[in-house]
Amino acid sequence: MLRIYVDERENQSGIPDLLRSYGVAVVLQQLSVGDYILGDGVAVERKSVNDLVNSVFDKRLFDQISRMSQTYALSFLLIEGDLSRIKQITDRWKAINGAIISLIMDYKINVIYSMSKSDTVEILIKIAKKSQEQDRPMRAISLHDKRKLSSIEDFQEYIIESFPNIGSNTAKKIMKKFKSINDFCNASLPELEKALGSKKRAELIFSIIHKNFSISSEGVENSNEKENKHKSLFDFMDSS
Repeated sequence: MLRIYVDERENQSGIPDLLRSYGVAVVLQQLSVGDYILGDGVAVERKSVNDLVNSVFDKRLFDQISRMSQTYALSFLLIEGDLSRIKQITDRWKAINGAIISLIMDYKINVIYSMSKSDTVEILIKIAKKSQEQDRPMRAISLHDKRKLSSIEDFQEYIIESFPNIGSNTAKKIMKKFKSINDFCNASLPELEKALGSKKRAELIFSIIHKNFSISSEGVENSNEKENKHKSLFDFMDSS
């Protein structure tokens, strides 16, 4: 069975439901980069024609694509809808063409066009199948952002982002408040709740930091069985 990881903000588009209708196992996650993760190192950013135009002019598109291209070996920008509408939306349509050319030339992004959500679903499934061919050795998929890290601050934010439901912006706010990972890990539950704005999130992270790691031999066996089941969903060609 194909498994596709989908950013939870895409749930309103209806595409996850369409994927499920094709028998795809859809896993909704808060993805830090991309809208769809189709295999290890394969990501897709989906843009409707309207969103494409808006994201070019407010600079979101270049930030999103830059981070995606740094994180994934194979990145796609999927533009969904009638491209002729761009001239109806803006008289600066040449800027849109220029932006797409820049993404292809400067960021080495693969650009795909789709006329409808149904087309989008078929494209996603085809890429996912290609990425998850059954005859390839098992390899686990990584959802954690693997962008290039060049400073201590980058590594600190990267570590904070590894906690559940903490994205890039929240990680920056946390580091500004606590100054160090040590101070963050030693924070009291009320301090975490105040910083995160959520008691439930604070309790989860507090538990992750302070709970002793303990697993029985039986637990190890069960854990390995689960890991193998998960890995079997993604088969990739051995680099050797």
